[in-house]
Amino acid sequence: MNTHYLMEHVSRHLHTLIRRYSASWDLLDAFCARADLQDDHMGHVLTDYFSLPDNSRSIPVFVSLDQQAVYASIPAGKEIFLLGPVTFSVPVNIRRQHSAHQIDSGLIPLIPVCDFQEFISDVLLISNLLCTRTISEEDLLRENCIQPLVKYYLEKDHTAYIFENREICKLHNPYDQEFREFTSIENGNIEELQNSLSEDYPGEIGLLAKTPLRHMKNRGIVVIALASRAAIRGGILPETAYSLSDSYIQKIEECCDIPTVLHLFHSAEYHYARMVRDHKKEISDLQVLRPNKYTEECKTYIFSHLHEKICVKDIAGKLNIHANYLSELFHEHEGITITAYIQREKIRLAKNLLTYSKYTYSEIAAYLGYSSQSHLGKQFKQLAGMTMYQYRNKYGAKYF
Repeated sequence: MNTHYLMEHVSRHLHTLIRRYSASWDLLDAFCARADLQDDHMGHVLTDYFSLPDNSRSIPVFVSLDQQAVYASIPAGKEIFLLGPVTFSVPVNIRRQHSAHQIDSGLIPLIPVCDFQEFISDVLLISNLLCTRTISEEDLLRENCIQPLVKYYLEKDHTAYIFENREICKLHNPYDQEFREFTSIENGNIEELQNSLSEDYPGEIGLLAKTPLRHMKNRGIVVIALASRAAIRGGILPETAYSLSDSYIQKIEECCDIPTVLHLFHSAEYHYARMVRDHKKEISDLQVLRPNKYTEECKTYIFSHLHEKICVKDIAGKLNIHANYLSELFHEHEGITITAYIQREKIRLAKNLLTYSKYTYSEIAAYLGYSSQSHLGKQFKQLAGMTMYQYRNKYGAKYF
């Protein structure tokens, strides 16, 4: 194993120092491409700290110095790697705090800010390349970030919560209402969804946050997540359902009042139900067979590349099957050719852009991978029954 190259790779990725020690903490190697980042004093402080008997671990250990710099001690067989200093772009609870020595004030502005996920990925890379035991991300977080008493306090609060609710005869709404609500989305049944949402029960939704607005936002996020999964079970492409879920949740996070949040997540439910209803009608008209692994992967590929020129040969290559076999399989299971499906999905996206964006017709054509505006216009009129101008004039959002 070329450990020096590994050290250089991690150091350049995180823009910080990395040192390699023997099991007795004798310095064997060090690397940092940054001439301005030197912390020899802190290196000695950390080796003294990590060499204490209580800090001997088979799992990498993080320590935060004065809540200003984080280091990781990474055991690797008969050697130990010391990675850091870093700080994180978002707040992270580090269990081990060390404040015996102050960090040099001149070092603080030089400490690199990195993404926490990238930091733990590099720690796991070093650990799992050089150790026989595989360390998972869950192992790392449990050892370094999760307070040991979290589960205890959760169980304690849960017990108290149940006891209090029993004392005041407070119950949640019944599960069968929720089941009908999301089954109606899975079936694409708008009327059934409307009926399930209008049902009245003496129970309560449950408390999801301490403030009313945050409670309603959390409730909306849960409802949208469940609705998206129901839509997927109803036949909607997972990427389509997930992206719509992301859009609604982001919009909910921007809201400042409860009625708007309530309106948004119920709108999402109806949106998913209509999508499933339209999808079921399409496959019924085309007499589609049960979904096939390759056809589903083909549709996912098309969804991800709608802004490009898509060739059946490229899709088949990605799926490692013959293009002719994929074409036959797709037509058999979807009742439509791959080319016709691609055209249909591109026109569907063009309709959304004409309705909700200010892009010109030529910009939309270029975005969807068409050679010209006239090429898109010809296909659009053929499938939509009207020109792009007529469609935008009829359905385009007027607030632009």
